[in-house]
Amino acid sequence: MRGFTGWRWRRPRWLILMMVLALPLIGLLRQWLCQTAVEGKVTAVPSAQLLQIGEERVRLDEVVLASEPETAREARRFLQARLQGQSVRCSGCRRAESAVVSGYCELPDGTRVGRLLVEAGFARDCPAASGGQHAAFETERAKAIPLPDRCRPWMRRGPRPPIR
Repeated sequence: MRGFTGWRWRRPRWLILMMVLALPLIGLLRQWLCQTAVEGKVTAVPSAQLLQIGEERVRLDEVVLASEPETAREARRFLQARLQGQSVRCSGCRRAESAVVSGYCELPDGTRVGRLLVEAGFARDCPAASGGQHAAFETERAKAIPLPDRCRPWMRRGPRPPIR
């Protein structure tokens, strides 16, 4: 009987260990499966954070826009003038059955669209999504935009960008 109880307690330990080791792999698999690439010409700019590329819509999640409606309209007009008809490459994640891909877009020369918004002062870098790539290009106007919790580097997992 003693051997049976010893076996009984060892087996769940191995099962728990295997489950703990499998969880990060499941997370990586989930992230890999949701990756989507979109390439084409910008046909419309419905908002300053949303681009229409053919039939696909891409939300720029690496920047935070100013919340004032007038500034958002100005940012949208800026993107329309800069990107309408331009060819872009976008990469991101489409969650569940969403019609929108959340990610980033690049111009053919490698410049990210989020960087254009940050340089113009319409948006602020979201370090949790961009890894702090656009922080060096922030203007004083952009630094005045408050960061939501989703953009705070300590609120996400993985390697953390430097805190400014």
